[in-house]
Amino acid sequence: MGNASSTSTSSSEEKGSGMFLTAELQGKINSEFESLLLESEWKNYTTAFLQRHNQRQTDYALHAAETNAKMDQLQAQAKQVHDKLDELLNDAKSKIAGLELELSHDVDRLSKRFDGSPASSERLCMDDRVKLSRCFNTLGDIGECQVFAKKLEKCVTDALASA
Repeated sequence: MGNASSTSTSSSEEKGSGMFLTAELQGKINSEFESLLLESEWKNYTTAFLQRHNQRQTDYALHAAETNAKMDQLQAQAKQVHDKLDELLNDAKSKIAGLELELSHDVDRLSKRFDGSPASSERLCMDDRVKLSRCFNTLGDIGECQVFAKKLEKCVTDALASA
């Protein structure tokens, strides 16, 4: 009898053995677990978001630095081009001034050579002088006026040679 009662007690203990949690405690554990999962997910999301944000800021800073460097380089190139153009313009202006001086001297010499009569020297190479003057006054490219300057020079040279 002792054996039977101890066996039945042990089998009844096996069926009912263990720890039981109240529904309230189980709900609290579940909600804490879900809360920890949500908190972990949120932490992972914010970490990834901040990393992407920092990467975008780094990329933007690099792009801005590259853009600024390229702008500085282009401005330096533009300054070199402008300086070269200014130099060419000054050279062209000095050549024009030299040509004007030579022409003035040649006109004075021709007027003295032809009896000092201004009427005869004024008509000398008039068409070429007018064309050269118009070219200087209307065209922006002085190089195109070289043709007229050479024609005037030839006219003056021919006039001096024939006189």
